Amino acid sequence: MPLIPGVKAAKTNNRSNIETLPAEVLKGGNRELVARGVVVMMAAFMLVYAVFLVLKLYQTTVKDYDKYARAAANEQWTLMTYSASRGLIYDANMTPLASNTYDYTVVCSPSQVTAPNLTRAQIMQSIVSILGVTYEKIDSILPEDPTDRNDKRNGVQGCDVIRNVPANKKDEFQKFLKDNKVKGFGFVAVPQRYYNYGSLAAQVIGYARNNGESLSGLYGLEAYYDKILSGKDGYRYSETDSITGGVLPYADATEQKAANGRNIVTNIDLNIQRITEEACKDAYDKYKPLDGCTAIVMNPYTGAILAMVSLPDYDLNHPYAAPYGLDEYDFNLMDKNKQVEYIMSNAWRNRCVSDTYEPGSTFKSLTTCMAFEENLTNENDMFNDAPIKLSEQHTISCWMQKSNHFNHGVETLKKGFENSCNPVFAELAKRIGIKKYYKYVRMLGFYDQTGIDLPAEGKGIFHKNPSFVDMSVLSYGESSTVTPIQLLTSYCAIINGGNLMVPHIVKYITDENGNIVDQIEPEVVRTVFSENTCKRVRTLMEGVVNDGTGSAGKVAGYNVAGKTSTATVDVGELKGMHVLSFSCYAPANDPQIAVLFVLNKPEDKEVGSSAAATTAARIVEGTLTYMGVERKFTAEDFDQLTKEYYVMKVDGMTASKASSTIAINGLSTIYGTVDMSPDTIISKTYPSYTTKLYKTGVVIMYPEDVTEDQMLTSRVPNMLGMNAIECIEACRKVNLNCKIKGEVTGICVSQNQNAGSTVLSGEVITVTMDPNGANVLGINRKAPTIPPRKKAEDTGVG
Repeated sequence: MPLIPGVKAAKTNNRSNIETLPAEVLKGGNRELVARGVVVMMAAFMLVYAVFLVLKLYQTTVKDYDKYARAAANEQWTLMTYSASRGLIYDANMTPLASNTYDYTVVCSPSQVTAPNLTRAQIMQSIVSILGVTYEKIDSILPEDPTDRNDKRNGVQGCDVIRNVPANKKDEFQKFLKDNKVKGFGFVAVPQRYYNYGSLAAQVIGYARNNGESLSGLYGLEAYYDKILSGKDGYRYSETDSITGGVLPYADATEQKAANGRNIVTNIDLNIQRITEEACKDAYDKYKPLDGCTAIVMNPYTGAILAMVSLPDYDLNHPYAAPYGLDEYDFNLMDKNKQVEYIMSNAWRNRCVSDTYEPGSTFKSLTTCMAFEENLTNENDMFNDAPIKLSEQHTISCWMQKSNHFNHGVETLKKGFENSCNPVFAELAKRIGIKKYYKYVRMLGFYDQTGIDLPAEGKGIFHKNPSFVDMSVLSYGESSTVTPIQLLTSYCAIINGGNLMVPHIVKYITDENGNIVDQIEPEVVRTVFSENTCKRVRTLMEGVVNDGTGSAGKVAGYNVAGKTSTATVDVGELKGMHVLSFSCYAPANDPQIAVLFVLNKPEDKEVGSSAAATTAARIVEGTLTYMGVERKFTAEDFDQLTKEYYVMKVDGMTASKASSTIAINGLSTIYGTVDMSPDTIISKTYPSYTTKLYKTGVVIMYPEDVTEDQMLTSRVPNMLGMNAIECIEACRKVNLNCKIKGEVTGICVSQNQNAGSTVLSGEVITVTMDPNGANVLGINRKAPTIPPRKKAEDTGVG
């Protein structure tokens, strides 16, 4: 029986006991167990998470501290950069040659481009019209529907529309945006270089371009002095608001101000550079040299470069455009790669410092210096210029022997120098000997660079182990090559008394306020010759111009001394072409400038060294006149000035042969039609062969079937008040001839053709000169005076 009424007796095993427990009791027990399990699981999870946090904290704050500290700084600190302004480049008179400007990149956010009164097509058309962007490009940028998410153009946050937009076009486009309330476009200013005189001194200045970050010099002074011109960009590193980007108040900042680039002031004189370039371009256009032409004007005492020309040149503001001398139509027929290749090899390269050429007879002055220095000869020493046979393959002959099949015979060194006889100088070299001869060659710097402050300087090519034959042909400037700057630097040593100078383009460097921070002083490399040696050779060089092969280099009133050269290509496809040059200085009694002009392989093989001497004379005359050097006329100057020569009869000759024939007397020739070539047969000249002209005269050559109304014409200049020299020069500049009537030392009081009238080119204009011309015309002008004639004297040195 149950002990308790209503309750069954419990069984002896647990299972039966559990089964007999009430449901409420069982339910309460399960909840307790579950609660305990949850507590345990949560505690375990929290423990693991705590360990993870501790490890992560350790990783972040200890092990990866630098990484996360930097990331935090990047979020809170901002680096702002300030670009330095590039220094300017000035000429010797502080005229800016290279300055700074800006162009612009037009940017846009495609999905934001809207205008209340314009359609997409109208906006696009305006962009094409104003900025010159192609329709296809702008169509690829602007979406048709800014709300269309499927249009990939809407996914572009920002892009460049066009770069290198000049300021005037930027202003025009900006006005369009403002007037039409067009949104979504912006401008980014990009610093650029501006060259104030375009192509002037192009290879000397070089050019700089923006590389995406700053202006960087690529050629010339821009490259050589790039670090000095560039300066140093500045920066500000400060704590900023991560949302607005604004600088937080009271925040510390690290700041470095931008250091603007230094300015460089050159020795280049803008006016002398122009004079030199004009003379060179006239020669380039007339003779069409295969390898261009070069000219350098230098101060022989300091090494300062006053002018440097290398043709063809290019426009510094448009360096990829057609260079000088190449027809734009022909240039545009080339593909882009060919264009760049042509420009790099022909225009960007500075031939004055990078190219080498055979110096020819200009080297004879140096050979003579060596012989004088070693006391191996004198001016009255007798030589025979008969051919010298060095070997079966090498025979040295005078130029007259080659052209006329006879030579000058026995002559003094002085006459041999004036006549430029090769055998004479081969004999001098033999006396000097190989070891001493090449010692002088090295002392003159031909095995080294000159050290001029321009990039890509080359140096001469000379034998490492020269033979007797090598020395013999080098004595008159063949078998080895020099750069133009090397040759003129060696000539300056003769002019200044024996010192080899380092040539310099830059005079000094200034800060942005114009204060001089570095001055380039004249630098003597070494003394090569004695003053006595140099003086004697200078006297011989005067004789070359006054009585020898350099007579075309004469300038009335300025006594010029120099040496001509004709180096001939003897082998290969260019066989028979010449490298013509003239190295000189003036005035001979008080040298102010040294000039070298090189005409490298003119198209016409008949052209001689007088072409180079004539061009150099123009440079000398223009430069000394600009410098204010007084002209000192002699009676001989005026005699030479008014000496007349008949125009040679050249009918039936080729233009090439006709030019060289007429040039025998120093007269210049011009092709009368644009389609003429060296092979064109000449039918007539104007003036004709019955006319006498001064040595400065010009003759126009015409082919067959050219009528008078098809002939070239010129406008007569106004020469009233000019002296004889000025009248002759004024006529020559416009391809006319001048005839002096009356006293040659007077002032022009009348001319037979009215100023401004049109006449045939080559016409002879007669001017009447009067010693009292200034009073006649009522002007303040002094007529030139003539000093007494010099008595003949023996100028030889025993």
